[in-house]
Amino acid sequence: MTEKERLLSCLAGKKIERPPVICPGGMMSAATTEILRKAKGNFHTDPLVMAETAEEIRRATGFENLGVPFCMTVEAEPLGSVVDLGDAAVEPSVTAYAAREPADITEHPFPDPQKEGRLPVVLEAISILARRNTETPVIGNLTGPVSLATSVIDPMKIFRLMRKKREDIHLLFSYLTEYLISYARMQIAAGADVITIADPTATGEILGGVNFREFVSPCLIRLVKEIRAAGAGAIVHICGDAAVLLAELNKIKGAALSFDSLVNMRHAKEELEGFPLMGNISTQLLHQGTPDRIARAVKNSFDCGVEIISPACGISLQTPLNNLRTLTGAVKGLNNDDRP
Repeated sequence: MTEKERLLSCLAGKKIERPPVICPGGMMSAATTEILRKAKGNFHTDPLVMAETAEEIRRATGFENLGVPFCMTVEAEPLGSVVDLGDAAVEPSVTAYAAREPADITEHPFPDPQKEGRLPVVLEAISILARRNTETPVIGNLTGPVSLATSVIDPMKIFRLMRKKREDIHLLFSYLTEYLISYARMQIAAGADVITIADPTATGEILGGVNFREFVSPCLIRLVKEIRAAGAGAIVHICGDAAVLLAELNKIKGAALSFDSLVNMRHAKEELEGFPLMGNISTQLLHQGTPDRIARAVKNSFDCGVEIISPACGISLQTPLNNLRTLTGAVKGLNNDDRP
């Protein structure tokens, strides 16, 4: 099978010979400092350099996908947040929030992904990658609604409003979800085969099950539905210990679910029957561990029934390439006929 056929077949629940091994981009990017220092231009603002960097990530690490962008700040910038793009050793970050109140965002038209900020850069990079790589899946990325909200308004303000002005938060999340749907559709039209939604702020520890059910679950269900309707596969990544969220995540039909290393994947497999599970190799292990420990972690994930093997979260920029190659090489030596 080609890399694209393997991943799309896995997402569709079809039988394949072994798990895909991917690192989608966005929050979960394998753009390490060692790779980024080789870029011949700005990998955040130049679409050709972004595409070439994604290709270099695949070549240098062995991951079976091409993913852009390499940060979680692209969607917040057109809404008015100020972003420091960093460099090869420092990831981009929001340095000033766009607004003080939800109405400061929701009373304005949606940003146009074809014209505003770095959104057109990502769309063009996806188009380049899709034209040049027909057998490798191109993965586009979205920042989930909670993480995007806390990138445009101070997080503590968002969490207070969840208690005091719940309707304002519903309106904000609805606005951001429609904005993300528009952007996702354009990524798919540009050639993305899969869209990954990463919402690291929407953890059980931060929100709890009740707030996740009220505010987050409807947004994720709608995003996945629209992504699938547009013809792409979908992956949803939730950080932290998602044990209290499994019942709600069970409602997100049609997506692979990606989890952090805190999650017991054997238990998640039992609770989420019918979902492809993705993860969850510790990023600390990938940063500081030895090749034999990484290979054992891969085998453990495989034995737990994980269908797509990947880093558990965003990796350190200082992660050694040899450790990432150990991960991908170990997965490529697996065979689904050998699962326990």
